[in-house]
Amino acid sequence: MKQFIPPAELRHLPRVPILPLLWSYVRGEVEDVRIKRLIVPFANEQKEGIAKELSADIETWPKEEPPDESLPWRFVGRTNVILSNGSNWKRHSHVVRSALGRTIPIGDFVTLANKLFGVMGQGGRLKWDDLTMRFTLDAVGTTTFGHDFKAISEMESPFVKDYNSVMDSIASVPYIVFPSFERLLPRPAVIKKIDSLVSMFDQILEEKKHNKGNDMLTFMLEDPEMSDVEFRDNMVVFFIAGHDTTAGAMSSLVYYLAKDPELQQRCRAEVMAAMGKNEPNMENMRNMPLVQACIREALRINTPITYMVPRMSRNEANLLSSNGKRYQIPPRTSVIFNICAIHHNNDYWPAPHEFQPSRFMGKDSTEESRVDASLWLPFALGPRQCPARNFALYELRTLASMLLQQWKWTLPADSRHRDSPQNGFSPFALSLPKDMEMDFEKVKY
Repeated sequence: MKQFIPPAELRHLPRVPILPLLWSYVRGEVEDVRIKRLIVPFANEQKEGIAKELSADIETWPKEEPPDESLPWRFVGRTNVILSNGSNWKRHSHVVRSALGRTIPIGDFVTLANKLFGVMGQGGRLKWDDLTMRFTLDAVGTTTFGHDFKAISEMESPFVKDYNSVMDSIASVPYIVFPSFERLLPRPAVIKKIDSLVSMFDQILEEKKHNKGNDMLTFMLEDPEMSDVEFRDNMVVFFIAGHDTTAGAMSSLVYYLAKDPELQQRCRAEVMAAMGKNEPNMENMRNMPLVQACIREALRINTPITYMVPRMSRNEANLLSSNGKRYQIPPRTSVIFNICAIHHNNDYWPAPHEFQPSRFMGKDSTEESRVDASLWLPFALGPRQCPARNFALYELRTLASMLLQQWKWTLPADSRHRDSPQNGFSPFALSLPKDMEMDFEKVKY
């Protein structure tokens, strides 16, 4: 029974009862639902809030090393910009940020959007979460690796099938909750799938060494100190972070605009005023504040990454809650920065469960809805926030503006998402709407 009782050195901390949490996992409840149902009400009642030094002080709070037997991390690897610490992280961060800063490939996003619209034909009922996943997969392949995964053009793309098979295989609730099961009840068939997919990234890397181009991996290869394993592990991170999370955000944006046809039309009018029938570019996208606000609100209300990789202090440390309480944390205690809980805390966000783009409209927002911008955390906070933030936002803005320019859409009356986005279970705690169909029709001018 001691597995269900907090250790003595942690019993001074406020805590959600363990049994409802375990029952949530047993039921297969997805991460964001569990957080909103159990964590958020508890935090609101206790007036507990964000401890910003967890992200700001990366020397005291480095990333925790994942369990050796954990299969999700077998896929991702350990020598990358997400999991490394200290001087290794600084080296990875410098290489990644330098490569990302070389270009924002809006032209590539435009080309892929037109390709996607071609697949959509004349519209009708389409599975939007699948289409946006294929768009973002080809976007990360083309712009990051200089490789065409053919996710849009080939509905049975072998790479897409292999990736989805791996993600479905490792998303086993008992193994996620108790990683030691991998040691007690190993899954050799799943390990074989993971290693086969990882080897595909090795092949892409080898091809890129002999066939360089105008892409992020080419720019990274200019660094002589990075090993092949480090390059590959970063490739896997960019692959997951660069397509799963962006696809989830785009699905959420389209969903909330479908729920509010008047807002969708206002966004379309703004797009047409800014770019007419032309393609989006950096200049005309600056004239779309409402679209930008809707993207930011979609990233808040259904945050693609529910929480960050845990932090762990090697020594005893303390954290200051936003309510003024300071808590002593024993050495080697796993601490999570829960973005979803922060984005739904009613002390930070008035009416947090409502889609209100006006929060991000600057001088046009009301006093009641205006918020502290530092509490908007889809890309995390502090020195280790996502280095691809601008890349992701421009990808979202490009596809959103072209979609509004050329299409209008509604949510089917019998949609399982009628009341709110229904996310699928993810081994990486991602909030990704699943089986989200939309009724599309072309805009007539």
